[in-house]
Amino acid sequence: MNLSYWKQICAQVDWRGALEKEQPDEIVERVRLNTHTGRPLAGDAFVSKLEKLLNKRLRPLPIGRPRKQSGGRSS
Repeated sequence: MNLSYWKQICAQVDWRGALEKEQPDEIVERVRLNTHTGRPLAGDAFVSKLEKLLNKRLRPLPIGRPRKQSGGRSS
């Protein structure tokens, strides 16, 4: 990993000012939720690229048990 690249980028950003700036409640809740779940807070296209690059699912699976498929054995 090239840390000197990231240090250069981070040095150009006023992080204190960015973090002290008041944000809308909706944004704060989204950040909290994604921090809590460990999911990336990004657009769908970016998350798709990350999943492909990392070869790992980053989005949650649907909640609940999968539905039974019809057309199988009959009772």
